[in-house]
Amino acid sequence: MAIIINPLTDAQVKQAKPTDKAYKLSDGGGLYLHVSKTGNRSWRIDYRRPVTRTRATITLGQYPTMTLAQARAHRLSLKENLADGIDPFEKRKEDEREKVLLSHNTFRAIADEYMSRKSHVSDSTIRNNHKQLRRLNKFIGDKPITAIKPTDVLEVCRAAEAQGYLETAVKVRTMAGQVFRYAVQTGRCERDVTQDLIGAIKTPVTTHYPAITDPKEFGIMLSDMEDYQGSFEVRTALKLLPLLFVRSGELRYGLWNELDLSAATWSFTPRKTKRSTELKLIVPLPTQAVELFRELADHARSDYMFPAIHTTVQPMSENTMNQALKRLGYEGTKQTVHGFRASARTMLVEQLKYPEQLVEMQLGHRVRDMHGRAYNRVTLLDERREMMQGWADYLDKLKRG
Repeated sequence: MAIIINPLTDAQVKQAKPTDKAYKLSDGGGLYLHVSKTGNRSWRIDYRRPVTRTRATITLGQYPTMTLAQARAHRLSLKENLADGIDPFEKRKEDEREKVLLSHNTFRAIADEYMSRKSHVSDSTIRNNHKQLRRLNKFIGDKPITAIKPTDVLEVCRAAEAQGYLETAVKVRTMAGQVFRYAVQTGRCERDVTQDLIGAIKTPVTTHYPAITDPKEFGIMLSDMEDYQGSFEVRTALKLLPLLFVRSGELRYGLWNELDLSAATWSFTPRKTKRSTELKLIVPLPTQAVELFRELADHARSDYMFPAIHTTVQPMSENTMNQALKRLGYEGTKQTVHGFRASARTMLVEQLKYPEQLVEMQLGHRVRDMHGRAYNRVTLLDERREMMQGWADYLDKLKRG
């Protein structure tokens, strides 16, 4: 291989053409431009390794992507490292390892890992989580999680606020906090920086699901349900929701093997809290509910008690039930399927005078005793059974009223 030793100029480098043999254009200090037979031009430098004193060559970059001035700057940096006993080759390997580590330590990578480990949560929760993560990844997804500051997360929240999505801004901060806490637990960062944002995000005005709480109006609605002309399954679901006041998703995803009609109980783990606790909620079934379930069992066509209209592998959609209410004349501004829980809670306490604590337990909410300990969801079962039967009988009176 021919070696041409010249002080290099930009013009010389630019005009370097391939020949039948590869050659070098030296710039001194071990730096040279390597010109291959195919015309590929790369900056390289020869040096002696600090420990073994053997000769080594390292490629700095390609011309013209790396200019002569940039190559000289790399040479200076390399010489400084050598003076400190640092082998450029080993340093490059260390830099590559760090780069790979950082690629697995970005917010996006850790968030993906966190989401892959999420189990026992509903599909809608997963979709909502990914929706918030898309917002976060747009701003901080490619940043190493250790380099993310509270203000970086706040910027994402502020963007949502500027669009008028105050609730989304809160959800974004919550989602970011979950990822940070997972990173802390797995040793990827020291702390959850979103804790510094408490109080910095506008609090959205809480809106409750529309719910009828006037006994007379509620009785009229129950009577209207009896005349619903849609499918038998939808009509039965509409009747059971006010009777049992479970979450609509819990009813829609209910499985036949969760029912014990001989014991008049329905036992399931609430989907909303399935990830944090495996405790089952026992719903004592009043005689009216047992009768409805027995009639429904004669039409069973799936493991789900309420399968979708056109398939047996998916449950009925929430929209199906809300549309049924709408066809009965109850728009979303007056009553929704979620609102039946609020209707029951209000009337059980205000009209039937049941203890609020008992009602909250049946709603599946965490209720604590005087010592701050959470009640188990299977406690006070006899009292709750009496309450559920009293509530069902009360609804019958409202329908007749």
